Amino acid sequence: MRLGVSHQRPEDLNADRFTYLKTMGVETMEVRLRTEDATFDTLRTIRDRVTDAGFQLHEIMLDDLYTSPAFTLGLADRDAVIDRFNEFVTDLGRLDIAYTTYAWHTGGAYQTGTTTSRGAVTREYRDPAAQSLPNAYPQTYDDNAMWANYAYFVERVLPVAKAAGVNLQLHPNDPPVNHQGVARIFRSTGAFRHAIDIAGGDTHAGILFCVGTFSEMTGPDGRGEDLPAAIREFGASGHIHQVHFRNTSSPLPSFHETFPDNGYVDLVEVMRALVEVGFDGIVVPDHVPGEGRIEEAYTFGYIRALIQAIGG
Repeated sequence: MRLGVSHQRPEDLNADRFTYLKTMGVETMEVRLRTEDATFDTLRTIRDRVTDAGFQLHEIMLDDLYTSPAFTLGLADRDAVIDRFNEFVTDLGRLDIAYTTYAWHTGGAYQTGTTTSRGAVTREYRDPAAQSLPNAYPQTYDDNAMWANYAYFVERVLPVAKAAGVNLQLHPNDPPVNHQGVARIFRSTGAFRHAIDIAGGDTHAGILFCVGTFSEMTGPDGRGEDLPAAIREFGASGHIHQVHFRNTSSPLPSFHETFPDNGYVDLVEVMRALVEVGFDGIVVPDHVPGEGRIEEAYTFGYIRALIQAIGG
C-alpha cells in the first residue's frame, strides 16, 4: 500500500511541490489534464517528469472526459467521444501508465453550501436544496437509461483497455443521489456489484473506492453502507485499484466533509479491511477541509500513520 496524492495538474509538477510531497512521504500520484492537451508527447512528458523526480505515476485522467455527458447520457456525439477516450487509453498503455479514472455523470449539485470542520471551511450538501433545483437537461434520464448507456460504454471501452493493459477506475456518484433529472446510478454498494457483472468480472473494469462518497450513501437501512464489508468484497476480488481516504459527518440526506479523524466513519476499521484483503494500491487524501497545505499535510500524516500502524 502506497501513500499518494491526487488532483495534480501539469503546473503542479515542479521542484517546490515535489520537495513538499517527498517530505510528506508521498510515493505516487495522479495527474489530470484536459483532452485537448492530452497528446502522446504530453503524456510522455508528464510521465517522465514524475518518474524522474522519484515518484511513481499511478494514473493520468482526463478532466473533461472523466464524466462526459456525451457517453453517460448517450448524446449524438457519443461514439466520437468514446473513440477519443479509447485513443487516450491506448496511449496510456504505450507509456506503461496502468490506470485512469472515470465516473458516470457525477457532480451536478455537488455542494449546496459550506460549513466548517475544526475551523476549516468545508463542503456541505443538503439534499432538499439540491432537489429544489431545476432539471439540468430538457429530458430526464432514469436508472434504465443510465445503465443502458453504461453497458454501451463498457462494451466498447473495456476491450481496448484490456488490450492496452490499462485498468479503468470507476468513481461513485458524488453526491450518491438522483437529482436534477439525472439518475446517479452509482449510489450504492449493490450498483458496483451490477457494474462488475456487466464487465464479466474483469478487474480491468475496477473501482476507485472513494471512502468519502461511500460514506455519503444511505445504505439499505438509511444509516449508511458497511464500508469495511464492501472493501472486503471488492478488494478480495481484486477490483479496488485506488482509495480516496476521507470522511464525512453522516450519510445522506445531509452531510459535510470532515478531517479524517472526526467524521462518522471509523477509518481505522477501513484501513484494517484494506490490509486484510491485501490491498497494495494507492491511498490518497482526495481533498481536505480548508484545502491548504497545512490541512493537507495533517491528512497525509494521518494516512501514513495508519498504513504503518495497521499495515506493518
